[in-house]
Amino acid sequence: MPRASDRLIEQIKNEIFSGLLKPGDQLEEAELSKRFGVSRTPIREAIRSMVDGGFLETRPRKGAMVRVLTAKELNDLFEVAAELEGMAARLASESLTLSHKKSIQEGLQQCKDAAAKEDPTAYAAANLVFHAAIHRAAGNEWLIDQLERLQARINVYRLLPYEVVGRLEKSVEEHEQIADAIFNKDGATANTLMRDHIMLQGARLPSLLKALE
Repeated sequence: MPRASDRLIEQIKNEIFSGLLKPGDQLEEAELSKRFGVSRTPIREAIRSMVDGGFLETRPRKGAMVRVLTAKELNDLFEVAAELEGMAARLASESLTLSHKKSIQEGLQQCKDAAAKEDPTAYAAANLVFHAAIHRAAGNEWLIDQLERLQARINVYRLLPYEVVGRLEKSVEEHEQIADAIFNKDGATANTLMRDHIMLQGARLPSLLKALE
C-alpha cells in the first residue's frame, strides 16, 4: 500500500501538470494538511522529495513553492522535447493504424472544441490527449517513456501561451497540419511541423515568465 507521502506526491504533481498549481505558487503545510486530511509529517516528506526531484523549491521566508525554471532551462528542455516529439510524429506516420488514426482525430476534435469555447484549461487537457495519441501511434515504448519524463517537467509551462489571444486557434491549425502529414504518411513533414510546433511554443515562454518573477 502506498505511503501517505507517495500519494501526496502524485496528487501535487497532478495539480502542477493540470495547471491548478503554477510556477511560483506557494505550498502551505497547514493548507495541504487540511485539504488532504493528513498530518504535517507526510506533507514534509512529500515536499522534501519533490524538492529533490526538481518539482518544488524552497526560498527563505517563503517556504516551498512550485519551481520556476530559468529561460535557459526551459529552452534546453523544449529543444529536447521538440526533437523527440518530431520523432514520434515521424514514426506515427510510418506505422499508423486505423485505431491510432481515430485516437489522433479524437484528440484533435477535443482541441477544436476547447478552442471554440476559448477555454485554456480544457485546451491544455485536450492538447495532452492529442500528443499522447501520436506517442502511442509511434509504437516505441522507450520514446514514450522519455516523452512522459519530459512532460512532467514542461507541461505546466505549456499552459502559459494558451492565455495569449489567438494562440488556441493557431495551435489547432498547427495540430491539423501535423495530423494531415501523419495521415498522408509524410514522415519528414510531420517531423518538421511537430518540431516547429513545440519550439514555437517554447520560444514564447521567456517573455511570459516575466509575469512569474
